[in-house]
Amino acid sequence: MKTWNRHHITIAFCFLFIVVLVGWSLIFNVTDGEIPNTFVQYDDDGRIIGDAPFPPSADFPFGTDREGDDLFYKVLEGAQYTIGAAILISLLSFMLSFVIGVAGGFTTSRVKKWTQSIFTSFYFIPQSIIAYNILYPLLWETPQGFETSFTERVVWQSITLALITAPTTAILLSNETREILNKEFVTSARVLGGSRFFLFRKHILPHLKLRLFIIFPKITIQVLLIIAHLGFFDLFFGGTDVCYGPACDPPQPFVQEWASIMSMSFVELTNAWWIFIIPMSFFALTILALTGIARGLEGLLEEDEVKAGAGRAESSSMIGEGALAESDFVLVEQSVDRGV
Repeated sequence: MKTWNRHHITIAFCFLFIVVLVGWSLIFNVTDGEIPNTFVQYDDDGRIIGDAPFPPSADFPFGTDREGDDLFYKVLEGAQYTIGAAILISLLSFMLSFVIGVAGGFTTSRVKKWTQSIFTSFYFIPQSIIAYNILYPLLWETPQGFETSFTERVVWQSITLALITAPTTAILLSNETREILNKEFVTSARVLGGSRFFLFRKHILPHLKLRLFIIFPKITIQVLLIIAHLGFFDLFFGGTDVCYGPACDPPQPFVQEWASIMSMSFVELTNAWWIFIIPMSFFALTILALTGIARGLEGLLEEDEVKAGAGRAESSSMIGEGALAESDFVLVEQSVDRGV
């Protein structure tokens, strides 16, 4: 029976944080979904003692924004959109990169070299800039309005971000696959007539399994950062509502996800700091939780590799001792035959 160590505890704690946050957000939006609002605060005598925004205090632990909305519930409402969208996009990117990466690991043609060279460029070109230039015509509302629905924009934005984040992960999986294929036991399986599907099922997938779980939270962090960068460029998730008339409000989001909240409240950093810091803190904690999951899984992988190495060393030692014992037996037998 396996015992829990610090890596298991880290993974469980970080995973629980994300599950509770997303689950609470879904329950909140399904059951009530109304954000508590306090624009003016009165004392017991009915006199005005303050107006929004209220700083963090006993009455408002996370403070309120300038409209009087409680920031905690505002962030809670946006958790399902931000984290949920990042997980779904990461899942799509993961599946694409897995198929392309494993297939690339088995390929040895010249096309692979050209493809890998193109994919490698994504390491050096900021993915947020690529996403901005591709998604601007889709997400920025024109004076004539949107030609697409909100659902269509979400789908196309998700596919675009998945395609942008897939190449770097595909290169990583391709290199991992090629490294496994170069091992001696895989070469032996090939010589014995093992097909590519057999090698994938019996050798590639078992060795990649834990690494795949490590890669997924890293892709999710990557997607979250791109969504945040797009938010600061006023390209909000699902589209940006733009007013072109006189005395218009700034660009507005269609859903209150965290990137849009941070983007619109960044100007409050020197006046009412909590309006920006509270959503930014939840965003940072989510990234830290995903990083904790990845680090914990990496720790478990390292422990498994150390145990496997120790097992191989022990087997080699036992084989060596057996060979030594056998040689001693041969010497004794020879001595008996000679009459010593």
